[in-house]
Amino acid sequence: MKKLICMIVLACAVSFTANAQDLKSILQGLAGAVVGDKVTTAASLIGTWDYVGPECQFKGDNLLVNAGGEVAAAKVEEQMKKVMDKLNINTIQFIFNQDGTCSYTMKKKTVNGTYTFNEQDKTVVIKVGKKGLTVTAHVVTLGTNMSFVFNADKLMSALKTITGAASKVNSTASTINSIANNFNGMMLGFELKKQ
Repeated sequence: MKKLICMIVLACAVSFTANAQDLKSILQGLAGAVVGDKVTTAASLIGTWDYVGPECQFKGDNLLVNAGGEVAAAKVEEQMKKVMDKLNINTIQFIFNQDGTCSYTMKKKTVNGTYTFNEQDKTVVIKVGKKGLTVTAHVVTLGTNMSFVFNADKLMSALKTITGAASKVNSTASTINSIANNFNGMMLGFELKKQ
C-alpha cells in the first residue's frame, strides 16, 4: 500500500513539474509577444504621438520581481510626474515619418531630426540638431500606446538633449538620481498615445 501511495505522489509531482514548466513557457511566450517581440516594428512607430504621462519599467524575467515592480513603478511614476511637469515634457509630441525623419514639439518649439529603429533590441536612436546629438530609447508599441523609456542612469542626458534646458534638468537631477538609485534594472521615460 505504501508503494502505491508513493507512486501516486511521485506521478503527481512529475505531472505538476511538467505543467509548471509548460505554464512558465506559455507565460514567457505570451509576455514576449506582448512586450514587443512581434508587435513593436519600425512600421508601428510611424505617426504622431502625444505625451500621456511618466513611465517606469523594470528589466528582468523574474515574474515575482515584475509583479512587485508594478507597485514600485506606480510610486516612481508619481514622483516622476512632478519632474516631467517641471521640464515641460508633459507638452511633448513626437512625429515619426516613414522616411526615417522625425520631429518633436515642446511648448511650440519644434526640433527636427532623423531616427533609426533597431528591430532586435527594440530601440530607437534619434539624432537631432547641428551637432547630431543622439538619444536612444527603448520602445514598445501596443495598439495606440507606446512606452518610450531610457535606462535610469541615462535619463538625465536624454532629458538634456530633448529639452535643451540643462539648468532645469540639473535642478531635478537629485530627484531622478534618488529614484534611480533605489532600484536595479529600472527604466524611466514616458508613455505616448498615437493620434
